[in-house]
Amino acid sequence: MTSKPGNETSGKQKAAGEPRAPRFGVDRRRKTIPALRYLVAGGRRRGVRRVEDKQRLIILDRYSPHLLKAIVGILFLSLLDAILTLSLIEHGATEINPVMAFFLKQGPLIFTGVKYLLTSLAVVIFLLVNHNVLPRTRFRMSHLFTFAIASFAIVVVWEIVLIYIIATRT
Repeated sequence: MTSKPGNETSGKQKAAGEPRAPRFGVDRRRKTIPALRYLVAGGRRRGVRRVEDKQRLIILDRYSPHLLKAIVGILFLSLLDAILTLSLIEHGATEINPVMAFFLKQGPLIFTGVKYLLTSLAVVIFLLVNHNVLPRTRFRMSHLFTFAIASFAIVVVWEIVLIYIIATRT
């Protein structure tokens, strides 16, 4: 067989099983955080493709549309929890979370703002580790969204039950 000009194989073609020559330079996969331009303009990383990359923390820059629904659900339930908590406080209940009780003493607006801010921070962290698996376990970090929605839903339902009990007593 003849080789094309500029071909380094000098006319020899490699067999299907022959190893390739080692690559030179920096492995671009070593970077786990995508460039800012990909985060702003839309990126390319949709998932972790290689087995060795699954052992590291990889941050993606493209996400499923279903995650938007989960994020909106978590933030909505967090705000609903804050509103129902403030309603229960007006009827004589106390906040048992010492951190949120501190912010509640600062005022209802600060309480709601801090609650929303902390929930938003947790959602961002969940989003960054969404496609990872805990080492030496099979726990997928994407289950954190489901856990957060279920937790907030249980709290909101309990607060609605408490409001109903308060309303039926008076």
